[in-house]
Amino acid sequence: MALTLIPALSGCSLQGVPIVSEPTTYVGGTLVDHLQWVEEEIDKAIAVSGVKEGWFKSFSGEEIEWTDDPKSRYEIFGSLLPRACGSGGALVQNLVVRDVPKWAEIAERMRAAWEADGWVVMDVFSVDRPSNPYFRADREDGALLALNASEKGMILSVESPCSGDPTMSTKTLRLEERDAYLEEMLERPYNPAEE
Repeated sequence: MALTLIPALSGCSLQGVPIVSEPTTYVGGTLVDHLQWVEEEIDKAIAVSGVKEGWFKSFSGEEIEWTDDPKSRYEIFGSLLPRACGSGGALVQNLVVRDVPKWAEIAERMRAAWEADGWVVMDVFSVDRPSNPYFRADREDGALLALNASEKGMILSVESPCSGDPTMSTKTLRLEERDAYLEEMLERPYNPAEE
């Protein structure tokens, strides 16, 4: 579903600026460190958006909503594994939300927040597309955030910096720490009434 939804939301193919590039720097940090960072960045972006509900990750047609419920996050992060970046690994997580009435305002707010946090923000499309803002935010360490917005919805992408830590290797997966972290995630206090 997400694969078919992403082109439907963007409305056309990318022109010019690639999202994936060869890293020029490698940071440290274990798989757990990067999972925590991705989770924090998603929470920050959603807070800035003001759209608390409706964000989801699609797995083979099943949509799992991103909520404060530890079970939801456990399911979403349970299959997140490092992707190769040079001789290291990075985590990439994408969430989608549909039918957001003030999507253009949210996109402007997100862009301003990322710039205020020191990210270098640039348009992904090489031409101005006010009906489909799609921009990325880069940091010197190679971390990347992106937002693609339109009347059909928004796609938030969060990519961690490239890490050379052995737990971030795509060749020999070392998931013991990650699995322990995910189990601890399930122990987080959660009160559904607060949602």
